Amino acid sequence: MSAMKDRKVLRRVDLRAARTSVSGLLAALVIYAILATWGGFYRDHETLALLYGLLVIVVVAFRLSLVTRFDSLYGRGPMRWRRLFGLGLLLHALVWGSLLAMQVLFYGVGINFMLGTVYVIAVSTALGSSWMAGLKVRYGYALFMLLPAAVALIMQWQADALLMGAMLLVYALYLVQLYHTNFIGFWQVMNREHKPGVQVSAPRRKVAGIQLSLVYRLAHEIRTPMNSIMGMLSLLRDTDLNAEQQEYQQLANQSGKLLLTLIDDVLDYSRILSGRITLNEDYFDLRQAMEETLDAFGPVAQEKGLELSCAIDRHIPRRLRGDRERVMQVVNNLVSNAIKFSNAGEIRIQAGFDMLGAELGMLRVQVSDQGVGLDAEARQYLFYDAILDDVQGEQQDIFARRTGFGLLVCRGLVEAMGGEIKVDSEPGKGSVFMFSARLRMQPDMRTPDVLQDQMSGKTTLITGAAEGAAAALEEELEALNAHARTTSDYDHALQALREGKREGCSFQVLVVDTRERRQSAINLCRTVLADPSLGDVRILLLATIKERGDHSVQELIRRSPRLQVLVKPMHRRGLRAALLPLLGLESEEPVGDKRLTVEAEQALRRRYRLLLVEDNEVNQIVTRGMLDKLGYQVKTVDNGTTALELLEREAFDLVLMDCMMPGLDGFDTARALRAREEQKDLPRVPVIAITANTIEGAQARCLAAGMDDDLAKPIHMEDLENILAHWLPSDIEPVAAREGAD
Repeated sequence: MSAMKDRKVLRRVDLRAARTSVSGLLAALVIYAILATWGGFYRDHETLALLYGLLVIVVVAFRLSLVTRFDSLYGRGPMRWRRLFGLGLLLHALVWGSLLAMQVLFYGVGINFMLGTVYVIAVSTALGSSWMAGLKVRYGYALFMLLPAAVALIMQWQADALLMGAMLLVYALYLVQLYHTNFIGFWQVMNREHKPGVQVSAPRRKVAGIQLSLVYRLAHEIRTPMNSIMGMLSLLRDTDLNAEQQEYQQLANQSGKLLLTLIDDVLDYSRILSGRITLNEDYFDLRQAMEETLDAFGPVAQEKGLELSCAIDRHIPRRLRGDRERVMQVVNNLVSNAIKFSNAGEIRIQAGFDMLGAELGMLRVQVSDQGVGLDAEARQYLFYDAILDDVQGEQQDIFARRTGFGLLVCRGLVEAMGGEIKVDSEPGKGSVFMFSARLRMQPDMRTPDVLQDQMSGKTTLITGAAEGAAAALEEELEALNAHARTTSDYDHALQALREGKREGCSFQVLVVDTRERRQSAINLCRTVLADPSLGDVRILLLATIKERGDHSVQELIRRSPRLQVLVKPMHRRGLRAALLPLLGLESEEPVGDKRLTVEAEQALRRRYRLLLVEDNEVNQIVTRGMLDKLGYQVKTVDNGTTALELLEREAFDLVLMDCMMPGLDGFDTARALRAREEQKDLPRVPVIAITANTIEGAQARCLAAGMDDDLAKPIHMEDLENILAHWLPSDIEPVAAREGAD
């Protein structure tokens, strides 16, 4: 445990002790009022009663001030506050210890003594578990509270008084032992946290295991409906959609993936705490991954009136080797955080890569926003499981909402990837989050680029764009060997176009962003398209997805092939797709990751009979729809018992089995099937597990139950197609066909 963590824990303990004391202090006023009035203390000893009443009020006021002014006093020095708190305890004990002794001397072992004793024992016992500093002060507190009354009782020299006095002495010794035991135990735990080699106790491991099991169960329950959503979107993608509908489907799909990352955050935080985080390294395209993030978060940012942009250093290698999902999980968390705490301005993502060797480098990503920001005190706890009481005022609310699983997971993942994460922020001025990750890379190979050849040497004018979007555009245009010039005013842009034409250094492409004033941007486009002297200028209109559907924008698209709309946020893939038709070049078809299923292959697959065992009706529809589209025959049942009965009557080539079902679950069903096959010497039917359970060891559990492979929810069409192709190759005759021949 770090020194910072120690201070946070001690602060929490001190604050809890201060707050716990409030009820005892208020009770002191009530108890004394009863003693003074109903008990007759004021009637019989007026001056003494007034003196003690004043002492009780002064001590209570002093101790309450330590609670109400905790933040300011503790901020000046924790040790100073603890000394004052200890002084208050001793004063309280002296007043009430002597007061209780006086009740014994004046009234004997009566109702006044009993009432005072109950109060003294209650507050003394409560102190044993509420304050862990100042052991000697607590010893003094117990003795000052109980010894005077014990001595006064013994002085009575009566049987009942002697017995009560002995009991108070015994209880005083018990309190001393209790204070000592709790004090030693507390500091042993604190010291144990400093020693990394100390093993966690078995009961603690058991509790942690139960907590992790609950987290994984929750993740399973959420992933099940997500399987339906993602599956329906996958089926929708393969229907006849126009360009606009395809984009809507892609955005919905990306948003669904973001929801899954939230689930993964919870699981990853549990793994980080238990030291089980793992990295799956492979080559990936960082730019493509960033573009997916922009597509997913773009509409969310636009709904809040925010500009989202991403500038990626054009020299970043295309093939980086690392855990793509982990890198993008950090990026997505930081972007989501920036959107959540920004109400205006722009959010900028910047990515660079520092070479550390021939095949090794450090990825550096920065996410900046113009949101509420954080003060210095909140920043120091931001990436830790912080104590909320350490952050005060308006910053406490910001901190409480901003510190969640996301940032805690980010820190754990970044450290696992050999990097670091930090933040620079000021209240009211926004925040800049930066992280690094050590990745391997593969040098790029030069490939022919028709668009680069066409754009090389051409000049582009950018107008109306936010600073981050303009920087991203300039970076991409420079990668095409083109020149870029930026102006923020639409009128100046028109003037620059006409001056360039007159001076023989004209602009070939005009990029117009609707950010400043949409109608003015559209009017500029109309003016340029209507001006014969600017007939060779191509226009790229940057608009939100809502603006693209606007009547005036659609009218511009219909009027002239010289104008293309690029939906924000801009990225390389979208920019290239818009520039190619503007320059009269053939559009680049994006290379999909799905296999092309030809009719001949579907005819071969139609021979196979599959059994789907799934209790969720929506998931049945989704998975069956995918199997139908792939060309397989499929029969569906909703429980393991029915599946076993059907497998006994009919022949199937493969079983898709949901693991978590009511009654006979997938694991028990698979065991029963394997036992029957072994007993009757039947051919082994491949069983593919379908599970939303992402806990470590889930795959091993499936294999141990007799299943052959597994598919994680949500099911993707490509994964389903690949796993079925593996277990049902086209050169193997289906079981049903063989049985029919027999």
